[in-house]
Amino acid sequence: MPSEQRLHPATLLFDLAGHIKRFAVPAILVIVGATRSSGGPGGSFGGIPAGWEVWLLVLFVPAMLVSVARYLSFRLHYDDHELVIRSGLVFRNVRHIPFARIQNVDAVENVFHRFFGVAEVRVETGGGKEEEARLRVLPRTAFDEMRRHVLRERAAGPQVGPDDATGPAPEAAGQTLVHLPLRELLLCGFLENKGMVLVGAAAGVIWESGLGNRLMGQVFGGSDALSRSFFREVMRGIFDGGPLPLARMGLGLAAVIAFLLIVRILSMAWALLRLYDFRLTRLDEDLRTEYGLLTRVTATVPIRRVQTITVRAGPLHRWLKRATVHVETAGGAGAKSAAPMREWLAPLIRQEDLPALLQGVLPGFDVAAMAWQPLHPRAFARAVKPKLILDAIVTLVAAATIGWGAIGVAILLLPWSIVSARQYVKHLAWAESDEMVVMRSGWIWQRMTVARVNKIQAVALHQSPFDRRAAMARVRIDTAGAGEFAHRVDVPYLDSRVARGLFERLSAQAANTAFRW
Repeated sequence: MPSEQRLHPATLLFDLAGHIKRFAVPAILVIVGATRSSGGPGGSFGGIPAGWEVWLLVLFVPAMLVSVARYLSFRLHYDDHELVIRSGLVFRNVRHIPFARIQNVDAVENVFHRFFGVAEVRVETGGGKEEEARLRVLPRTAFDEMRRHVLRERAAGPQVGPDDATGPAPEAAGQTLVHLPLRELLLCGFLENKGMVLVGAAAGVIWESGLGNRLMGQVFGGSDALSRSFFREVMRGIFDGGPLPLARMGLGLAAVIAFLLIVRILSMAWALLRLYDFRLTRLDEDLRTEYGLLTRVTATVPIRRVQTITVRAGPLHRWLKRATVHVETAGGAGAKSAAPMREWLAPLIRQEDLPALLQGVLPGFDVAAMAWQPLHPRAFARAVKPKLILDAIVTLVAAATIGWGAIGVAILLLPWSIVSARQYVKHLAWAESDEMVVMRSGWIWQRMTVARVNKIQAVALHQSPFDRRAAMARVRIDTAGAGEFAHRVDVPYLDSRVARGLFERLSAQAANTAFRW
């Protein structure tokens, strides 16, 4: 029998908190600005009675009236094969969302959500860049029921009848693919170093405000222990042959080391709060991720929506035999609010466990069995030439500014350009099978991207004038979930015959494949 749900009564409290958050900063600016501009009781605002700030609360009245109207008018109705959402008192809005079209049913629960037993639920289909519906304060039981309806409809297919819709099947236990214990979470935070941007911005503010000088003076003694003049003295000693402030350089080095340690510790704390109890589970044809200590996130990715999988490993990752695994899904690039919830298949995974994870997501895929193909034999010559031209330009600019010191600049740039071009070409390779196209690249930060052939939307063959002169070409593959800065399957410096053969094969396979969302 169809059921109907309403938003939780705590909706009004959450809306009030949201209004306070939105009005807080403008109200503070108005109060502070008016107080400073009045010049006291006799100033330009002297005629305003004391306590006028209380009248700012009047701004909350229309906002809360809208919240009350939305709460009273909202209805969530489960029909036989679709979700029906009704809202609005004056202007009625009715949305019908077939269960079979729903791709993701995600939930976000912070501390207050869990206290009231509610969740913020996001319903997505494959037809747009934004969520189809966002239910901000839905009872947890209603979210569980919605997810059971969606899973039952996917499992039963189009043959489900009205009698079957009356009793959603209980959710089966899934296969756990990834689970991060506390040690791996802290290690993930240490390797990802997410605190660098935030701490760097804070350090810039402290430095420009002069607070850093006073703080360092109290810690190391002397108000100018590590002030701006410190860097001027170091540069003067290097370029003008003056004495180097060795003692203060030691203090500066200690401060840098302490800063880096603080950043790593903050990043580990971020990982603990953000990714606590991270778990990736496979339920039939869905992948479900759950994580978070204060804010608990539950996100679902249908395996059929997986477009590409990217494995990343930096120098520290490889030293510790770890890697991170990201996923791109259809529509994920546009849904900015929800994409970060599903970007990880594994924030950190042991390299020996990586094949099992890839097999769980892409059955039959064995990266060890892939036959890697190299680039054109003259790829290094093509890759190093732009670097050498850039080095020559930098050296000429340096010669015009620092004279003979440009020789040192050239000595530093030339070996680096040759080594980096050599390693870039050496580590760039590609492979293909009947169902997958794989590309790996990078020698310092290594990445490998697996693209599913049946998810390819466009295959492009590029040839610049330099490519045609060297009988080379570039093959680029685009999928529905490729973000602007995603690591794509984009293979340069291929032999023109090899590139054309790869282009024709992939084009034919993409043209003959019925794209399924």
